[in-house]
Amino acid sequence: MIKKRRHKTVGQAIVEFALSTTVIFLLLSAAVDLGLIFFTLQALRAAAQEGATYGSYPLVRTNSGRVTAVTLNYEEIFRRIRTAGGTQPTGVANLLDLNGDGIDDASQPAVFSKGNPTNPNGFVIIENPKGANPSNLSGTCATTTPRVDMRNAGQNCWIRVTIRYRYQLFFPFAPAFGREIILRVTHTMPIRSQFVG
Repeated sequence: MIKKRRHKTVGQAIVEFALSTTVIFLLLSAAVDLGLIFFTLQALRAAAQEGATYGSYPLVRTNSGRVTAVTLNYEEIFRRIRTAGGTQPTGVANLLDLNGDGIDDASQPAVFSKGNPTNPNGFVIIENPKGANPSNLSGTCATTTPRVDMRNAGQNCWIRVTIRYRYQLFFPFAPAFGREIILRVTHTMPIRSQFVG
């Protein structure tokens, strides 16, 4: 007599298919998440570069025809960062809502405060450090002393723009790792002012 084993192999194939499909879909979703993170970082890099490029040309403040200070226009730098991808949220990174709360960041001091642009807890941090070596920047460039720092053609003065972004994970096992991650991008450029005085 010949025993039939056909039913066992059919059941085994279904179980193997279910197990392998689960693993394949998990890997696929992880790959999608990594791709979205990569594109989000690219958008953040472009925004940080846009803000730093604009900020590398400081404003010359005058009073009765006399120069009083050379400063950065923090509000305009922030606006340039927000609109680097356009005025409507498109793509994978919404630069108009960096903290991910669903509210436009324009009036949220927790994201950016023009009174405290270097707030380390903000989602946009604009600094004006100084130093001869960009990898070891410290202090702040003076803006009011004649022929010093920003008033001396921006010598050894830099602008550093840091953007943080709250990224919501797509990966199905995200709760095991946390539902979101904070992406961070920094761009540093020398101050390009040619003004001396």
